[in-house]
Amino acid sequence: MGLRDDREGAVHLPRRARPDDPERADRGTPAGRLGGGDDPGHAGERGWCDRGVRDADDGRHVREERSVHAHQRRRPVPAGEGADRGRPGEGLRRGAARRRRRRKAASEMGDLLELAVRAGEAAMAAGAEFAQVSASRGRSFSVSLEKGAIETSQQRESSGVSVRAYHRGGVGSTSVNVLDWGRIEAAAHAAVALAKQSDPDPDFVALPGPQPLPEVEGLFDERIAGLAASQVIGWALAATDEALAAAPEAIVSGGASFGVGDSAMASSTGVQVSTPYSGLSCYIRAVVRRGDSVGTWFEHAYGRVMEDFRPEGIGKVAAEGALEYLDARDIPSGDYPLVLGPQAADSVYYAIAAQANAEDVQRRRSYLIGKRGQRIAPETLTITDDPLIPRGRSSSRCDSDGVPRRPLTIVEDGVLLTYLHNAYTANKAGEPNTGHAAGDGIGPTNVNVRLGSRPAKELIAEIDDGIYLASGGPSPDGTTGDFSSTVDFGFKIERGEIAYPIRNAALGGSFLEFLQGLDAISSDYREEPGARMPTMRFTSVRLAGSG
Repeated sequence: MGLRDDREGAVHLPRRARPDDPERADRGTPAGRLGGGDDPGHAGERGWCDRGVRDADDGRHVREERSVHAHQRRRPVPAGEGADRGRPGEGLRRGAARRRRRRKAASEMGDLLELAVRAGEAAMAAGAEFAQVSASRGRSFSVSLEKGAIETSQQRESSGVSVRAYHRGGVGSTSVNVLDWGRIEAAAHAAVALAKQSDPDPDFVALPGPQPLPEVEGLFDERIAGLAASQVIGWALAATDEALAAAPEAIVSGGASFGVGDSAMASSTGVQVSTPYSGLSCYIRAVVRRGDSVGTWFEHAYGRVMEDFRPEGIGKVAAEGALEYLDARDIPSGDYPLVLGPQAADSVYYAIAAQANAEDVQRRRSYLIGKRGQRIAPETLTITDDPLIPRGRSSSRCDSDGVPRRPLTIVEDGVLLTYLHNAYTANKAGEPNTGHAAGDGIGPTNVNVRLGSRPAKELIAEIDDGIYLASGGPSPDGTTGDFSSTVDFGFKIERGEIAYPIRNAALGGSFLEFLQGLDAISSDYREEPGARMPTMRFTSVRLAGSG
């Protein structure tokens, strides 16, 4: 059995039991990125997909929470219906409140930026040599499901201001979770006091100055801002019903959420940036038990704009995937050719981008120390980071320092070309700033690889005895580059076909040595906002089995 490619630009998961069923593969990855490019200070975040859209509050001030218990389950409400009917569980009405939000939208964004500017001025007046302030305000709604029914729902409003002050290279940072000027001013003064108490840092030179910023389409969608809670609940319940229709015995969990808001950043060097953001997500996990055999799979849909959010079919994919992992078998230890499906391959090239982190290199905690300009993989591998992709999950106009974003080639034909820099590391190294500040650290954005010339099914067909991983690729230790991971979503390849799921197995070795075995990347791929995820084939990996 192989991978079917029945939709242009999509790679599909293996289906042993029903190879002729339609499958959906243009979904986000369970190990995919979560937001990160929509506002300064949150670039490059990653996480497990069932966190859904990053809550607009990011753990800050929660003003309202509501719960809907399992016995209150209702049927799905189609998009655009039931928004103003006052139904139970409906948290966000369109009506007058929505009209007020629209009238105030432009002035609110300006007010948030003005607040950041004032906070920076307060820090400078208190004795800071440089100051940088980030402010945000947002709202979100989320619903979670357990055993096919609603467990909880939450509506949240949030706000926050973070002040970073510098004095003789020392830095002090404070934050508050309300937009109250008295508390913000006090936070600015406290940040300056902390900076004066901090050890001077001779490597700090200055904060970046203002520069023209590129335009990026699709960072905010007013239609997401106008969603009713009933619509979000409806998507989650519909996906649950899909899963149960495909596998009635499945234990189904999941949820849906959306978040909208705006952020602003201002610095004492004249940088002033304001950005709205939006995101919408739905995810489903299915678990099927038959005797001692257990199968699990998951799927999700995500979009920063409504056009990219396609939840239809994710429940069916999750349930059918769970069925595929039943009756797993042990296999013997050995060295096997390895094929990484799109969700597993993504973790490989993202791991390279994440560790091409100049801060980690300068602090001697990256396995890529001293590798710039050297070949770290075969010529097959080219890795790019593009934060300007329209509607990309990690797209943005600037990094958290206000430095303009730009596309960057990290690895070209197997050679590591550059490290990722923020203002501090670039100043310290005397190198160009690549615009990858993420909060007070560094992070990649939309990471992609150059596609190959043949489809995934041909790469698999050439393997007589190997392993296919659908998810959970090698994840190396950031410092040593060694990896060791269990095989939770793997299949045995026999005579060019995906044969059966495997269990009680683990992969291990040196990540850089493992990369040398990359011999093919597929031409077809799984797509999600900002990412094209192909299949990758490696000549050998060490597997510890038990058969």
